Amino acid sequence: MISFDQQKLIHALRQLPRTLRVAFAAACAERQLPAYQLFLRESRGEDQDALVRALDDVWLNPGQGKEMDLQRQLKECMGLIPREDVIEQWTEQASRAQDAGISVTYALRTRISGEAQDAAWSAQTAYESLDNFVVNRESIDTNQPGGEDRVLSHPLIQAELSRQKRDFDELRGAGDANHQLVIMQLRNRAKSDGRIFFTSTS
Repeated sequence: MISFDQQKLIHALRQLPRTLRVAFAAACAERQLPAYQLFLRESRGEDQDALVRALDDVWLNPGQGKEMDLQRQLKECMGLIPREDVIEQWTEQASRAQDAGISVTYALRTRISGEAQDAAWSAQTAYESLDNFVVNRESIDTNQPGGEDRVLSHPLIQAELSRQKRDFDELRGAGDANHQLVIMQLRNRAKSDGRIFFTSTS
C-alpha cells in the first residue's frame, strides 16, 4: 500500500530539473481539472476559463515567463477558486472544484519559484481531495480503529498515489531526452486520467 509522505516527495522532487518539477505539479492539477470545469458548467457562472488557460500555459512554457506577468496570472487564478464565503450553497462538487483550483495555483507557483515544496503541495491537494471524497462517499469515521487505513487503501486513492509515483519515476528517468516531448506525453496522459480521477481506477 502506498502512503503519501510530503517530506519524502519534496526530497525526491529536488532531484528533478526545474521544468520537470513544474510538469509534475501540472499533472497533479490536470487530473483534477474536470471537477473544476464541471462545477463551472453546473453553476452556470461567468466564463472563468482563465484558470484552465493558465494551466495550459504552464504545460507549454514550464520554464519561461516574465515575473510580473506570472504573478499577475497567479493572482487572477487565485481569484477564480470557488470560496465558501462567496458561494451561497456549498456542495461537494464546489469543494472538489476548489481543490482543483488550488492545485492549479500550486502548479503556477512551481513555475514561478521552481520550488519542490510548491510541486509537492499540488500533489498533496490531489491526494487530500480524494481523501475527502472517499470519506464522504463511504461514510468512513476516521476516528474509529482502522478508519484511516480504510481510506488510504481505497482504490481511488491508491490509483492517484500510483500515478504520482509513475509520473515522478518517468520524469526522473528522462535523462537527456527531449524534455518538452516528455512533458507533452505526461500532459496527454494526465488529461486522460482526469476523466477517471473520481470515478474509476481502470
